[in-house]
Amino acid sequence: MNRLLALVIVAIVTFAVTFSVNYLTTSVRFNGNPDYRFETIEGERIATDDKNIYVLVINKGLPPIPYIRANSWNLALNESLWISNVLKCFNGNIYVSGVDVVKIRKGKVVWVKDLVAKRVSYEGTKENPIPVYYEDILNVFDMESDGTHLYLNTRDGIVKTDEDLNVIWAVELLRKNGKRFGDLNDDISVSDGIYATRWNSVIKLNRDGELEWAVTLASPEKVEQRIEGKDIKKGEIVQVERSRKVPKYSIEIYAVHTENYVYVVGLAHDRLSGHEEVYPFLAKLSSDGEIVWARIVNVTYPTPGTYALEGKIIRDKTTFIAWFSNCILFMFDENGKILNFYILNGEIEDIALTNNTIYIAASPIQIERIEDQKPVIVEKRGVKMEKIPAVSIPISIKAVKHELKVKRIECYSKNWEKKERILIPR
Repeated sequence: MNRLLALVIVAIVTFAVTFSVNYLTTSVRFNGNPDYRFETIEGERIATDDKNIYVLVINKGLPPIPYIRANSWNLALNESLWISNVLKCFNGNIYVSGVDVVKIRKGKVVWVKDLVAKRVSYEGTKENPIPVYYEDILNVFDMESDGTHLYLNTRDGIVKTDEDLNVIWAVELLRKNGKRFGDLNDDISVSDGIYATRWNSVIKLNRDGELEWAVTLASPEKVEQRIEGKDIKKGEIVQVERSRKVPKYSIEIYAVHTENYVYVVGLAHDRLSGHEEVYPFLAKLSSDGEIVWARIVNVTYPTPGTYALEGKIIRDKTTFIAWFSNCILFMFDENGKILNFYILNGEIEDIALTNNTIYIAASPIQIERIEDQKPVIVEKRGVKMEKIPAVSIPISIKAVKHELKVKRIECYSKNWEKKERILIPR
């Protein structure tokens, strides 16, 4: 199960040096099935519909100004907005969000709003707690639509609104003991319900915000793991080896996509060998949370220990396009067969698909030197793509149901007010 050594460098895609989406990089067509073109655009986020490509660009000046670029219009937004997390297109409406949420239609801003949750903390003593009520502006990390409503992932929980961000309900997930379940992964999906993930868990809510099920993807197969340690024998410290039984695979989920079935992708940590190997992982579940199949890809993770906890799965007819952890992109079918597999090298931010073309939003790696006490760009490095022969291999994974609770929270949206803010780097 070693990484395949025969890497074929297929293309080096250079970046556009302007912000206009009409100026794209040289496109590259790969032989294979399916046959997609790749285009790279400089930007933070990217979205597409049947006719347009929309790109979120944040310039590097002071102050950094966010722009939305489209095929037929360009729109500069207020520099005080925090909106680098999400760019989506639903029903002709463009939504861009982060701490703030902006709705755009036909190149014009319709509104700018914030999602606000009412919270309570306590001061005083344990015997005499004093409640302190405050408002918490939520940070939106992903957004989906069912055609009528918006579903927003704030990591703390899920919020359902209408198209103008009027809140219908907001929920947080709690463990059985009442403590917070923890931050959700960014990516969510909406079909017959709302699907979210966290680490190795998949969660389904219905459209009323009630929990339907939660499962943990776990390896039933155990392997012997040796641990080196120290012990004291006869007053001396000596090296000793111990062993314990651990699950063969540890799963991390980064992205989810649902229609009739639930598809997830991520990484599988294999503990069978003396050192840990990490492989791309994909699985298909039923809408009831049962495993249909689970597989790993026979390519080890290229840069161990540098995981980027984000990803996306796009459906194109019968083909799924998975991108996650910045550097992994592959196509697979509904049976888990790998159609094409690529390793990406570069600062990838987002991907989108339209008209048989995969668009990659990326930031160029800039190499600078100082001249006359000012930085001068010497080189801009684009994205390298390595196409690798790869197959998926079935593995034994169980979906173990576990108990979670849903807690309703008081939440509403309000019109955004311009304030002086310190921009926090992503």
